[in-house]
Amino acid sequence: MNILNRITMFFFLVVFLTIGLFLIGVSVKSVESEPVLNALDSISSSMTLRVGVGVVGFLLIMISWAAYQFTVARVHRQKNIAFNNPDGQVSISLSAIEEFIRKIGSSLAEVKELKSDCIATKKGIDISTKVVFWSDANIPESTEKIQGIIKAKIQEMLGIDEPIIVKIHVTKIATRGEPKVVQKKVKDKEDVSLPFGGMDYRDQ
Repeated sequence: MNILNRITMFFFLVVFLTIGLFLIGVSVKSVESEPVLNALDSISSSMTLRVGVGVVGFLLIMISWAAYQFTVARVHRQKNIAFNNPDGQVSISLSAIEEFIRKIGSSLAEVKELKSDCIATKKGIDISTKVVFWSDANIPESTEKIQGIIKAKIQEMLGIDEPIIVKIHVTKIATRGEPKVVQKKVKDKEDVSLPFGGMDYRDQ
């Protein structure tokens, strides 16, 4: 399948390069229109050439459709795990495993954020994990801890013997926010005595 995939990619590379170079040549007027028109006239006037061009066009359509189906099927296989039970086949979406890994990361104190992308290959399950650590985390110890936990939890959950490869990419180191100290301004209540000046009307 790998060889077929390379052949298909090479074929489309050649086709698109040819079309692209032709269009660039037309835009810069390096391709003369007269030879192109003469070639089209020759094709339209010859039954054999018309049939040949039609067959080539049909083959290009079929090859494109087959490449599309192959790509879709490959992506579907990579994003699902299937195994057989006595009562039938069981298929597990890798997106469910990605969500499971995210919840594992949220339970670790040294991890702020964790996202994973899982792919099922012939060699096993390939897990690429992006992690945002807190600044107080010991990265070598924490990454080894995360790899061990993810591998053990998935093997325990799925009950599979296939190798599980956990790759970790540290994308950011975040600083824990310091708790905000709310300062309350306490106003001292001062006794304000209003001076009162009175006249003594008592007889002296």
